[in-house]
Amino acid sequence: MKEQYGKVFKIIRESKNMSLKEVAGDFVTPAQLSRFENGKSNLTVDTFFHCLNNMDVLQGEFSTFYNTYYQDEDVRTSKELYLAIESRNIEFFQRYIKDYEKRYGDYKRKSDRLMIAVFHVFMNRCDPSIIIPEEEKRVITDYLMSIDEWCRYELWILSNCARSLSTKTLEILGMEVIKRSQFYDNIEENARKTYGLLLNITGHLLDRKEERVASKFIKMLDSANMLETYMLERLQLKFCKAHLRYLQGVVGGLDEMKECKHIMEFLDCYELSIQISDTISQLTDM
Repeated sequence: MKEQYGKVFKIIRESKNMSLKEVAGDFVTPAQLSRFENGKSNLTVDTFFHCLNNMDVLQGEFSTFYNTYYQDEDVRTSKELYLAIESRNIEFFQRYIKDYEKRYGDYKRKSDRLMIAVFHVFMNRCDPSIIIPEEEKRVITDYLMSIDEWCRYELWILSNCARSLSTKTLEILGMEVIKRSQFYDNIEENARKTYGLLLNITGHLLDRKEERVASKFIKMLDSANMLETYMLERLQLKFCKAHLRYLQGVVGGLDEMKECKHIMEFLDCYELSIQISDTISQLTDM
């Protein structure tokens, strides 16, 4: 791991055209910093943060750059995973279930057991005839409820597994989202992920015609006062409101849903446009 941190650190330093001496300052020698960049030694946390500050790089920026640079090493964020879902490659998930079962058998890590459950959900997304065992759903729910503060990983888990959970479970977990992610909500990327997750949950509830529960989440999102720069999230909320009104018997809600679809197409958000079309078709073909 230290080799990877040093490598990313060096990429950032060189991109800023800064020498080892400039970054090291009086906190560490250039030679020590060079050894860190080449994976031969570590830096203390204080020294590492001091050097980031000398480069005018925020800690969050480094983390984002690091995660982007090495994202293909983590199956959770790899393009391979999403390609497997799109191509309905069930063998991909069966293979990973076996890999994680072995890991769990060797190390008993809670996160490895959780990923086994998540892969069962992905297989169901590829082929709805594949039943998700209730035990796997319990693993997902129990894990989320055991974490006091949800960060990006927990938001990713719930977002990808929401459709597989019961309405009651979704209601409980959805109401926990704001409470358990408050520690991270000052990070814009996490705040937007929280809004996206709540919108995702609301959409699933509306598809199930769970008007009462969906209206609770719409009120939560309304009270969040999303910035105008969060245009896509605000548009999705607009669609959810229109969907709810249509379910409540307001015929004009359908026209608003269609208007949202046209805006999505204008913005070249074709995947979301297709999802809206599918929702409208399910409502009007009944």
